[in-house]
Amino acid sequence: MTTETWDVPGPGGGPVRRAIVRLAVPMAFAEVVGLLVLVGVVALMGRMGDEALYVRALYLPIGHLFIAVYVAFGFSNQVAAAISRGRGRPEDVAPIAMSFVRMWGVAAVVLVVATLLAAPLLADAFSVPDASRADFMTFLRWMAVAELLQVASILCSSSLRGFGHAGAGAAVVLAGAAVQFGGVALLGLAGGMGALSVPLSIAVGAAVGALLGVWLMRRHGLIRPGTDLTRWRPESLGHIRAVGLPVATTQLILFGANFGLLWVLGDFGPRVIAGFSSAVTLQFLVLMPAIVLGSATAIVLNQQRGAGHLDWMPATMRNGLAITVGVYLLVSVVMWAGSDLFGRMMTPSPSIADQTALYLSTVGLTYVLMGPVLTSLTVMEQIGSGLLAVVLNLVYFAAIVLIGAIVVAAVAEPVALYRTIAWCNLAGVVVVLAGLHAVRRASRQPAPAPAPAPAASGG
Repeated sequence: MTTETWDVPGPGGGPVRRAIVRLAVPMAFAEVVGLLVLVGVVALMGRMGDEALYVRALYLPIGHLFIAVYVAFGFSNQVAAAISRGRGRPEDVAPIAMSFVRMWGVAAVVLVVATLLAAPLLADAFSVPDASRADFMTFLRWMAVAELLQVASILCSSSLRGFGHAGAGAAVVLAGAAVQFGGVALLGLAGGMGALSVPLSIAVGAAVGALLGVWLMRRHGLIRPGTDLTRWRPESLGHIRAVGLPVATTQLILFGANFGLLWVLGDFGPRVIAGFSSAVTLQFLVLMPAIVLGSATAIVLNQQRGAGHLDWMPATMRNGLAITVGVYLLVSVVMWAGSDLFGRMMTPSPSIADQTALYLSTVGLTYVLMGPVLTSLTVMEQIGSGLLAVVLNLVYFAAIVLIGAIVVAAVAEPVALYRTIAWCNLAGVVVVLAGLHAVRRASRQPAPAPAPAPAASGG
C-alpha cells in the first residue's frame, strides 16, 4: 500500500477546510441522534411508570463514570488511527485497537466488580426507599455489565473516524443507537419488561454495532487477513496516558461542576433549578458542534503528524477555528434573539421557561467565543496537550462556581450567576490563544515514531 493512496489534507486552506467539514458533518449527525436517543429512552421509561424513571434518574450520576471510560478509550484510539493514516499504515489500526481491548478488559473487571460491591452503599447514599432498593441495585448491576460490553463498537467507530471514514464511523454509532431505542420500545414498553430492557437493549445494540464496525473496517482495509492481532502495541498505553486520562478527567470535572452550579442556585427553589437545567441541556446541544469540529480538526492534525508534515499544523488549526467562528457567529445571534422561543420550547411552565430564556439571553451572545474555546480544548486533548486542557477546564469551572457563589450571595438573584458565566465565557479567549500555542509547540516537536514492524515468521 503506497502512502499516496492514504494521503492527508494540506497545506492549502481549501483542502483542509473541506477535510474538516467532511469529517465533522457525519460525526455531528451521529452525536445529535445519539443524544436524541438518550432523551427518547428517558421518555419511554417515563411511560413505564414512575418507578422505572426514578431508577433511571438515580443511575445518571454513576453513568458519568462509564462515559469517562468511553471517551478515554475512544479518543485515544481515534488519535492512534489518525496517526496511522498519516503514516500510510492501515495495517496498524486493528492491532492497536486490540491492544486497547486488552486494557479495556482490565478496566471492565475493576468497574464491574466495584459496581457489584458498591450497589448497596450507593442505595444508602441516595436514600433509596426500601420499595425501590432491590430494583435500583439490580438495574445498576446489569447496566454496569451492559455499558462495558460496548468496547468493540466504540473502538471500531473511533478507528474508522480517525482514519478518515467518518461516515462509516457514524453508521456504527447510529446502528447501536437505533437498536437500543427499538429494544426499549419493544421490550420495555410494549413487552412489559420495564427498566431492565435498557441494559439488555444496550448489550444487543453493542453487538450489532460491533458486527457492523468489524465489517466496515474490513471493507475499508483496516482489518486485513493474516494481521497479527495478538501482538501488544506499547504505543496504545502512551495514547491512554497522553489523551485518554486527560479526557476522562475533563468529564469528571464537568460532572463536579454541574453539582457545584446546582448548589449555587439551590436557595432559589426548584423552578429556577429546572429552568437552568433546561438551558444547560439546550446549551450542550448547541455547543456540541464545536466539540465535533475540534475532534475533526484534531484528526486532520494527527494525520499530518503521522505523515511528518508538522509545518502544516498551525495553518490547519487556524482553519478549524475559522470554521468554528463562522458557525458560532450565527448560532450566538440565534440563541440570544430566540431566547424566549427556546424557553417555551423546552417546557410549558411559564416560570421555568422564563428562567431558561433569562439564561440564554444573558449568555447566548458569548457562544461566539465558547465555540472556539471548546474546539481549542478538544484539539489540545487530542494532540498531547491534555494536561493543559484539564488545567484550563478546572480553572474555568472553579472560577464560575466560586465567583458565582460570592456574587449570588451578594446580589441574591440567579441572573448574577448567569452574568458570571457570561464574563467567564468572554475570558475564554485565553483558551483559544493557548490552543494555538499548543499546536505551534506540537509542530516543532519530532513526529510520532512508528512502531517497529513485527518480525517475519519463518516458513
